[in-house]
Amino acid sequence: MKDRITSIEEVARQVLVSNWDNVLRTTPRSIEKFEQEYPRACELVSKKVITEGVENLGNVFRPGVPDFLGFDDDGDYLFVEVKGEGDGLRHSQLKWFRDFGQLNSQIWFTDSNDGVREKMETDRLESYSLSSAASDRGEAEVRDGEDGFLQVEIPETLAAAMGLKKGDRVNWKTVDRSSLQLETD
Repeated sequence: MKDRITSIEEVARQVLVSNWDNVLRTTPRSIEKFEQEYPRACELVSKKVITEGVENLGNVFRPGVPDFLGFDDDGDYLFVEVKGEGDGLRHSQLKWFRDFGQLNSQIWFTDSNDGVREKMETDRLESYSLSSAASDRGEAEVRDGEDGFLQVEIPETLAAAMGLKKGDRVNWKTVDRSSLQLETD
């Protein structure tokens, strides 16, 4: 029995087909199909994911696995999760991306009319704010600092988006009276 595919997923599948030698609709049980229909490519992809820190390719095919696997005959691969308007990541999908963030995977936001609108790299999923712009506001207390500076907290999502972690240094400049620009290496 073939898995049903939505019009949104079909748009993404077509993009994958145009860029990869093979495309597999993935489910937790599709590892068997991958092994049977593409044994050599499956072996090569398996070797790559093991070098990327996954114990066994079969572990990847579990609840939350992205919708598609695009792969070449030489073992290059890309897992793609497809999201349409108003569609969010389920808990099992977030867990999959957390557990397998080192794998080559993306989240594609598609529209059946406009195609793929945006691609989100999942190796830095924590750097994306998955909330609406209206909630990207907050308050911070200004505190005394050292050497003529004051300190202000920034949200972890902003720090992650900039690739900042504790102890990092940033360059800054004022853009106007109400805007400060931070620059990282």
